[in-house]
Amino acid sequence: MKIKSISIIVLLIFAFISCTNDSKPDIGDMLDAQNNFDFNVLLDHKSVHYKVDELYYYSDVADTTTTSYEVWLCRDEIDSTRGAYIWADNNYRPYNMILDKGDFYLTIPPKQISVMYPNYEESIIGEHDFINIFLNPKILYKQAIDTSNTLSLSSIKYKDKECTKLSISFPMDKDGKDYTITYIIDNLLNFPLKTTLVSKDDKRIYTNELYFSDVEFDNTNIDELKAKHKALIENNPLEDRGNNSEITSLERMLHIGDKAPLFEGKFYGSGKKFNINDYISNKVILIDFWYTHCPPCVEAMPYLSELYANTMSDDFIIFGLNSIDNQARSIDNLDKFLSKREISYNIILTQPEVDKKYRINGYPSIYIIDLDGNIAYVELGFDKESFEKLKSKLDDLLKK
Repeated sequence: MKIKSISIIVLLIFAFISCTNDSKPDIGDMLDAQNNFDFNVLLDHKSVHYKVDELYYYSDVADTTTTSYEVWLCRDEIDSTRGAYIWADNNYRPYNMILDKGDFYLTIPPKQISVMYPNYEESIIGEHDFINIFLNPKILYKQAIDTSNTLSLSSIKYKDKECTKLSISFPMDKDGKDYTITYIIDNLLNFPLKTTLVSKDDKRIYTNELYFSDVEFDNTNIDELKAKHKALIENNPLEDRGNNSEITSLERMLHIGDKAPLFEGKFYGSGKKFNINDYISNKVILIDFWYTHCPPCVEAMPYLSELYANTMSDDFIIFGLNSIDNQARSIDNLDKFLSKREISYNIILTQPEVDKKYRINGYPSIYIIDLDGNIAYVELGFDKESFEKLKSKLDDLLKK
């Protein structure tokens, strides 16, 4: 079935819902159908280029972390996965996200590598980035008519523009989180001005907002985009990562018992030279590889700060290692980020070669180095359960 406009979709949605759930409100109480944007216009466009500012924050943390992207997208009927060539250039981090010939890459120029994602359905920026919906509006339609979801529709004015506000709430997932995605769509532009993802669990709320600007349709040359992809991948050769599962990601890291590689850096703030060899054999060392725009990294920081502040031992020290924000385009953002936080341990600015030595393929990555200079604990990512295991291992090492 070809979808011609959201007004048709809405009518179908509520016609379907009315047969299955009498508690749903009538469409007439929710929306003036004449103020809707037109899906068919999205399908007519061959390309789109826009800028997007991303903000995310947690309900129990005062700070808001911000980054910005510039996105180019060209439809390509030959591509069997998304049917597009996509390039998302992160304006703070030196990262590029690319969909090229059906392959999904993350290119990292400071490390001179590219990483391929096996999950082609993964979102480029986020679940609410609108890229997939631009390519296939039926995705939103299917979400809206799914009776396990809750739909809310209204006509609003946003930034003096007539807009449609569409919110879809999804049921709780296996991790005990439920989330809502809200689109505020310019009825004339037929593209969002803002989208928001709100995820809740029993502890706190995570909010991620995207603000769209400078939208241009049909002004991106697909051959030029392909050439850009080719240059990025040639200059940053593909790293073979195999299956990108958590198990294989851990397997690619250093293992318990491996000798901890030596490295140097600079203390953030003072610029004083840092050498890990000055601490090996004197202390049990926890090193945390992190960067500012990594939500689980940010989530881990107060736990690590509390751990270090409350561990009454001169034989233990934590260092937060950051090579990603230690770049010309991102150092100012790092200053703003750290100025809003009280961190009890030292931040060390390193170069990407250090991440390579420690085989970092995801963030945060945490290692504990014992007094013999060997890896004693390895963790990829952050959650409270794994953090309890980390504390238990640390207690064992400090008792020895």
